[in-house]
Amino acid sequence: MTENVRDFWKPGAILAALLIAVVLPAGIVSATETSPEVAWNVTFAPESNNKFDAVAPTADGGFIALGSTLAEKYGGSESLLLVKTDGEGNEVWNATFADISPASVAETADGGYIVAAFNVSSTGSDQDLAYEGTSLLIRTDTAGEEEWRQVIPGMKVSSVTESADGGYAAIGWLWNSPGSENETTAVIVKTGGEGTPVWNRTFPGTAANAGIATADGGYVIGGTSSPFTYDIGDGFLIRLDADGNTLWHENYQVPVIFDVKETGDGRFVYSGNYWYGLVDGDGEEVWLRNMEGLTGYAVALRPSGGYVVAGTDARNGEGFVFGTDADGTILWDTAFTATGIYGASSAPGVYTLAGIRFLSSDTSAAWLAGVTEPVSPAPTAAPGFGAAAAGAALLLLIAGRRRRE
Repeated sequence: MTENVRDFWKPGAILAALLIAVVLPAGIVSATETSPEVAWNVTFAPESNNKFDAVAPTADGGFIALGSTLAEKYGGSESLLLVKTDGEGNEVWNATFADISPASVAETADGGYIVAAFNVSSTGSDQDLAYEGTSLLIRTDTAGEEEWRQVIPGMKVSSVTESADGGYAAIGWLWNSPGSENETTAVIVKTGGEGTPVWNRTFPGTAANAGIATADGGYVIGGTSSPFTYDIGDGFLIRLDADGNTLWHENYQVPVIFDVKETGDGRFVYSGNYWYGLVDGDGEEVWLRNMEGLTGYAVALRPSGGYVVAGTDARNGEGFVFGTDADGTILWDTAFTATGIYGASSAPGVYTLAGIRFLSSDTSAAWLAGVTEPVSPAPTAAPGFGAAAAGAALLLLIAGRRRRE
């Protein structure tokens, strides 16, 4: 044994090793988050059959929900239902608009609301069925009173968003004539502040289900190349600048994209049938996750940097919501029986879910629920480097004593 090695067994060296063991931190074991609490849930049933399709937060801490009412389950006339609530889902006011179907709603910068709605009809036989429709943008004041409406012929609108210049962008698709090469053509219609169309861009062979205004003043739209069969086809995202010029158009190995959100670092997270994913600012895939039989109608951002996906289980019709980390790994999940979830939004500390609550075989209520952001369990100490160093120091002490004996 060399002199240097023998010096290590001296009492001073042993004391130093023990001191290092005490000072070095123990390892940290992260715990899976507990499922969130349902802080409140409410139903609205002005008619026999009711549902919500979309919900958005409002500047006063409440929510604006868009859905429909139907007096008769089969053959009845559908009316659009718009409900303003406080932060716990209590109704502040409601408004109805006859003979139109709901698509999307958002609060505007001045505190009013922009609503996207549509009518659809079909003609012809099963072998030669033709669809036609008309979309509407409806602007209301803070109390839900209609200020104006703009008709967009031939379009089935899916989403509406306010643009940076105070106008709006309506996203959806056009039905093509029977015998056409493609069934549908995705479209984005940019309007002015009064709803008058300024420009439009079309993308043949696709249908758009979602759209957002991006932080740089442009737009991202998402959808599918197979609008009537969501088990096949290619989901896509298209990014445009503020003037509607295409920056990129990417297809992904997912059947359909139903919702998309921009992240704080300029990336885009989406949800759809059986899959959810993240792409960078150029549309390149970062990761893709499978969710086995679940249809993700809505995606939202978590303050922790992760994501929330909500929708309906295609296998049993039950609603679900789950939260992930930044890499898409599921940390918690919650299911809702007798409930379908079609929309979701995020606000500080709470996620709001919108959908339908089945009351019986032929009646239903429009449903909202507030789900709190889960609090991660406190980290627990586990044997890490510090503990290992302590163990090593103890072994050295024992060995030193034996050597002196």
